[in-house]
Amino acid sequence: MNRVTDWGKIVALVVAIFGLFRAIYEIGESRKVRAGELRWKKANSAKELLDDIHNHEPEKSAVHMLDWCDRQAEYEIAVGQRATVSYADVLAALAKNGLEPLDRKDVYIRDCFDWFFYRVDRIQHYIDRGLIDFDDVKTVFRTYAGEIEKHQEIYDAFLKFHKYDLARSFFLSCK
Repeated sequence: MNRVTDWGKIVALVVAIFGLFRAIYEIGESRKVRAGELRWKKANSAKELLDDIHNHEPEKSAVHMLDWCDRQAEYEIAVGQRATVSYADVLAALAKNGLEPLDRKDVYIRDCFDWFFYRVDRIQHYIDRGLIDFDDVKTVFRTYAGEIEKHQEIYDAFLKFHKYDLARSFFLSCK
C-alpha cells in the first residue's frame, strides 16, 4: 500500500508543478494581451486628439495657415465676413502680444493659433502623464515644427505670452 501512496504523491506533485507552470504561462500571456490593449488605447487616444485639431474650426484654420505658408486663403473671420489671410498676416497678428488688435482678421488669426497651441499644450501634457505616446503624434506636427522654427521669435513670444510652455517643449521635440 505504501507504494501506491508514494506514486499518488509523485503524481500529485507532478500535476501541481504542471499546474503552476501553466498558471505562470497564462499570467504572462494575459499581461501581453493587456499590454497590447493598453497600447491600442493610447494610440486611439492620440488619434482622437489629432482628430479634434483637424475637426474643430479654429485649430483647423491654424493648421491650414501653417500648411499654406507660401500662399493665402480666404476664411470666414466672423459671421458673414470673409477675409483673405496670408502668412505675412499670420506672423504680424501673432507678434501683437499685449497690443490691441488692429482688425477682426488679427483677432481671428490669434484665436485660431491660441486654440491650436492650447490643444498641442494638452497633447504634451498627456504625453508627460503617459496617457499617449509621443511617437503617435510627432509625425503629424513635424512640418509645423519646421515652419514654427523659421519664425521662432514670433512663435516663442506668442507661446510665452499665452503660457503654453508645454506646447513650446513639444515643438522642440518634433525636430
